[in-house]
Amino acid sequence: MKSFLTPLLSVLALALVAGGCQKSSTPPDQAVLFQAVEDNVHALEKKDVDAVMATIHPQAPSFESTRDIISEMFKAVDLKYTLSDLKVVSATPDEARVSFVQKTEKVGGEAGFQNNIVQGVHTLRPDNGKWKIYRTFQTSVTGLDGKPLAAPTEAAQEAAPAAPAATPPAPEPPPTPAATAAPAEPAPKPAQ
Repeated sequence: MKSFLTPLLSVLALALVAGGCQKSSTPPDQAVLFQAVEDNVHALEKKDVDAVMATIHPQAPSFESTRDIISEMFKAVDLKYTLSDLKVVSATPDEARVSFVQKTEKVGGEAGFQNNIVQGVHTLRPDNGKWKIYRTFQTSVTGLDGKPLAAPTEAAQEAAPAAPAATPPAPEPPPTPAATAAPAEPAPKPAQ
C-alpha cells in the first residue's frame, strides 16, 4: 500500500505546485497596483534600501543600478514625498501602467536638491504573485513653481524604477524617487 501512495502523493504535490505557478488570467485590481506604488514611496521615506528594492521588479532594466543610486541618495539628502492622482492607464494579467503625480521636497541633508513635481507613468509587472515597479516614465518634471526644470529628452524622461526625479544642473544631487535612469519606453497612448 505504501508503494502506491508515494507516487500518488508525488503527482498530487506536483499538480499543486504547478497549479500555484499558473499566471492569473485576470488583470490586477486597482487597489493592488496603487498599494505597490505607495509601498515604494513609504520605503523611500523610511530610507530602507531593501524595502525599496522589494517594490522593484528584479528584471527591471535598471534594477542593479537602482540600489546604488538610492543608497547614495539616502546618505546625501532627506526627502519628503507626496503621491497623488494615481490612475490605472492600462492593465492586463502581465503588465499594468499607473499614472501618478509625485512631489518631492528636501527636508534635510547636505546635498543640493531641487524640489520638484514629477508626472509620470509606472509600468508594473507581477513577480511571484506580487506586483512591482518595472519601469518609470516621466512625462514632466517641474519645480514647485510649475516651471519646467529641464527640457525633456528621451534619456531624462526615463527613470530608474522608483527613484526621485533627477534635477537639472545641480552639481551633485542624486536622483529623486519617482524616477532615475532606465531605457526609453514610448509614452502610453490614450484609450480610444
